[in-house]
Amino acid sequence: MMRIEQLPIERDKLGESPFWDHRIGALYWLDHLGPTVRRFSPRTGVVREWVLPKKGGCACLTNDQDKLIVALADAFAILDLESGACEEIVKVPQERAAIRLSDGRADRAGGFVVGSAVTDFAGKEGAIYRLNHDLSVEILRTELMLSNAICFQPDGRQMHFTDTRSGVVMVCDYAARAPLSEPKVFADARAHGASPDGATVDAEGGLWVAQIRTGEIVRFNPDGSFDCKLIMPVPHVTSVTFGGPELDILYVTTVRETGMQIKSDHPRAGAIFAVHDLGFAGVAEGLFNLNLSAASASREEQQ
Repeated sequence: MMRIEQLPIERDKLGESPFWDHRIGALYWLDHLGPTVRRFSPRTGVVREWVLPKKGGCACLTNDQDKLIVALADAFAILDLESGACEEIVKVPQERAAIRLSDGRADRAGGFVVGSAVTDFAGKEGAIYRLNHDLSVEILRTELMLSNAICFQPDGRQMHFTDTRSGVVMVCDYAARAPLSEPKVFADARAHGASPDGATVDAEGGLWVAQIRTGEIVRFNPDGSFDCKLIMPVPHVTSVTFGGPELDILYVTTVRETGMQIKSDHPRAGAIFAVHDLGFAGVAEGLFNLNLSAASASREEQQ
């Protein structure tokens, strides 16, 4: 029987972008309005927190266990988990303050793909960017309002994404250092509550999507057909990731307020949940291939 457990930690304002570090057995995620990166170890029950210098959209693991790459509002940065220092390495200028880097994940080839969000909904000025291991930044997609659901199939050869306002999850062919193929509709989430937010894939290639406005998690089969739906005990869910020793626990982030349109006084809003005994397992997160020499050169160049 499936079991939903609320983790024994302080609630977030806007929990987002969870990812599991299989090397140390810990869950990372961001509280966007903290703005903080947080880490929970189920084995010890210990929570650690790193305060960011500005709003953070998402983060990813690197080949250096003591460092994360963080997408701040308008830059990529290295977060040193030992010292707590967060140093910008590449600026990603945005046209105005209402546009910021948001959802993303490491790909399977050492890159980090991140989309931006237009938080005042005034236009489709958002984009999807890729940070490469040499710290070059490519624009992969433009004309988006709320880029979300970025994740990769287990073999890394396909990428999913959505513009949340459209309600449709897309899929495209993906390869390092190559443009995206023309996206195709993978699944229409509008029939299942609309407003797809964060997403992840399981080892079978199924896609798990957080439906932010309904508090539900929807799984789509590898062919895009609807499989099942989980009803969570909160009004709004933001993202999902698989973790645990066997990668078979689905962790779910939730929200009390987004700073945009969604706000909830539900007593469990903002909590992190672990869903056990789903009968599915995920795949290990990709690792950004961090080149510290390139990072140092990039910092010097921007100073």
